[in-house]
Amino acid sequence: MRLDDFLPDYEFHEVHAVTVDASPEQVFTALRDLTTADLSPLIFLLLGLRALPAMLLKRKMPGSFQDSRFLEQLYKGGFIPLGEEPGCEIVFGLVGQFWKLTGELQPHVTDAAAFLAFSDPACAKAAGNLAVRVDEHRRTRCSTETRIHVPEPSTRRKFAFYWRIILPGSALIRVLWLRAIKRKAERRVTFS
Repeated sequence: MRLDDFLPDYEFHEVHAVTVDASPEQVFTALRDLTTADLSPLIFLLLGLRALPAMLLKRKMPGSFQDSRFLEQLYKGGFIPLGEEPGCEIVFGLVGQFWKLTGELQPHVTDAAAFLAFSDPACAKAAGNLAVRVDEHRRTRCSTETRIHVPEPSTRRKFAFYWRIILPGSALIRVLWLRAIKRKAERRVTFS
């Protein structure tokens, strides 16, 4: 996996997957073409709740979720495109102090090289992917894995507290994301 190239060592992670009744090519196309209109409104509610403290403190405003590709919105929201294996995997990352009310992203980390070089022990590095593969039963699987590396023990304790609080919402966002990809890919099969 390309994800291993960007964050092979991590202390926190989550993985979700779904079986899709479509070819790997159709699933990857659905993944790339997924728009905000394809997603459950619950995703935006959860993202809005996360942004609420920063909005109240007037530190940052969430980006608008126009009907555009979801990956574009993800990158506008601060994630960095890290790598892609065409037809198989897209990797993205983020660096910051996520446990703080305002999120405290590191804006100077703007590309894959800067992400790899970043080493501030007061921050966490998060990398995630969306991947498509064929399993041993010849079924198409779409998955997402999120990894977080927090090298410094006191920073790790702060992140661990935050992780316990946000994990259910984070997991739900990823599950809903995968379901939307599944619906879009299977709808294409139906109409092709």
